[in-house]
Amino acid sequence: MRYGELEEGIDVLDGDGNLVGSSRIAARHALLETALTRVVLPMPILVLPPIVMSMLEKTALLQARPRLLLPVQSLVCLAAFGLALPLAISLFPQMSEIETSQLEPEIARATSSRTVVYNKGL
Repeated sequence: MRYGELEEGIDVLDGDGNLVGSSRIAARHALLETALTRVVLPMPILVLPPIVMSMLEKTALLQARPRLLLPVQSLVCLAAFGLALPLAISLFPQMSEIETSQLEPEIARATSSRTVVYNKGL
């Protein structure tokens, strides 16, 4: 889906927000960060509800009222979704920083900054 970014690169900006150029290396970093975010996203959703529900099912309240199991499980899943998304998105900043020495030589020559920033995307 983001293959075009790998081919053409993404815009990198200096500290003042001026466009320095388009970097394929920064695009690769952005795609890696996005992929890792998408790997981490389902983890809390898959892990937390079974653990929490195994503890809650042993309580006297839920043993006496088994009809509450489905609503409680729904609330636990909702809480896991609410926790997972901010957690996954906060792993990497939206505007990531990379040293110019790691980028293409033409980008490094185009700025005097030691680092540039790029938008990693979602």
